[in-house]
Amino acid sequence: MALVGNSVLTVLKFVAFSFSGSGAMLSEGIHSLADTGNQALLFIGIRRSERPANSMFHYGFGSERFLFALFSAMGLFVLGCGVTIYHGVRTLLDPPEQTFGPMLFIVLGISFAVDGFVLWRVIEAIHAEKGDESMWSYLRSSSDPTVAAVLLEDGAACLGVVIALVGIGTAAATGSHVPDSIATLLIGAMMGLIAVWLGVKNSVLILGRAIPVEIQRAVVGFLNEQPTIERVHDVKTLIVGAAHFKLKAEVDWDGRVLGGRLEGWVEEQKDLLDTEEGRREFARNFGERLTRAVAVEIDRIEDELKQRHPELKNLDLESD
Repeated sequence: MALVGNSVLTVLKFVAFSFSGSGAMLSEGIHSLADTGNQALLFIGIRRSERPANSMFHYGFGSERFLFALFSAMGLFVLGCGVTIYHGVRTLLDPPEQTFGPMLFIVLGISFAVDGFVLWRVIEAIHAEKGDESMWSYLRSSSDPTVAAVLLEDGAACLGVVIALVGIGTAAATGSHVPDSIATLLIGAMMGLIAVWLGVKNSVLILGRAIPVEIQRAVVGFLNEQPTIERVHDVKTLIVGAAHFKLKAEVDWDGRVLGGRLEGWVEEQKDLLDTEEGRREFARNFGERLTRAVAVEIDRIEDELKQRHPELKNLDLESD
């Protein structure tokens, strides 16, 4: 929906610019063009990241979403910020002929309505996902960079329309090209700031950021509550992809608790202890059953953790 809306707005804004010569309208056209390209990149990244794991990529392709989101941020910075600021400076120093007719305000009104509707839908979707977490905290900690990208780009689109409207309106009222050029520069700077923020966020995810602290604490707390575990240490986590976390932890098992679960079986085997061969057989069987008990306990713990935190796709509990 956002991709189609921005495509239509791009055409409308460039048509309006061709009739008016307004730098602010050109910057809005470039803004919509950058958003269209960025959302296409994000869509490609999402589709590619959903490919299943294979023999070469054991954890799948989740990080491709981060890579394409980084490409999107780079495009927004170069095309959205760089070209727009260049044009703003150029029109400020060498003003072109400009005509501020009603078409500009109609196009800006349509743009605000479309971008505002898309922004409202995005905010609704985020509120459904974030729970009690604040919006800013959710954007910073989310493992899906496309959410932040779409929200910030559509929010900037609405703010950009307001800036363009003020700049064009002031230029039309005063007959000066300066307000229009200043609006162009402000829109370009705004896109640059958003691009830098998105670029930093995605570069951190590509490098391999740890999972949110609150989830790690909850997992460690759950492990420490288990009667079969004496101690948890050397916990390492990784965001593999959107809603795809990996966690590794070393645990010290409580052999007394695990052994206690075999009391019934030991009672059944007491006759074996009367002979040397029987004792050897008992030791072998006890070791096998104890190892199996640890494996069953690991499976139980991992299953319960995945139910509590569905993002934990890969869990690795190592015996210390």
